[in-house]
Amino acid sequence: MSNSNTQFSIAVHMLVGMAKHGKVSSAVLAETVNANPIFLKRILAKLSNAGLISTVSGRNGGCMLSRQPEKISLLDVYKAVEAPKAFAIHRYVKNNSCAISSNIQGVLAGVLTKVQISQEEILSSKSILDMSNEVTRKE
Repeated sequence: MSNSNTQFSIAVHMLVGMAKHGKVSSAVLAETVNANPIFLKRILAKLSNAGLISTVSGRNGGCMLSRQPEKISLLDVYKAVEAPKAFAIHRYVKNNSCAISSNIQGVLAGVLTKVQISQEEILSSKSILDMSNEVTRKE
């Protein structure tokens, strides 16, 4: 069983598509991502609520970036889709007769905070334009 959350990578996929092609319909996005349209619409709603995209309804409708792609960082996307932290600490009841059980959560918390900060620094250093350029280089 997978414990992965794919919303972040799907959101980046869709935003790169919008950066490359301008206004894109949700049907085209669903086809290119190869995912359930309802699931994608939930992600698009989060991106819209965060001010990263705007949508136009109707026959000629679609989704487009609300900002220049170089002004949208991967950290903006990460926060918009409310992606989970890199790691979570278990919340099992402590066994007070075990030194590890009594102290591991506190010990891990400091390390995992540093991991999260590092992850967010990396995400803030990359933009949707960077991702689009890298995809273009791979074509």
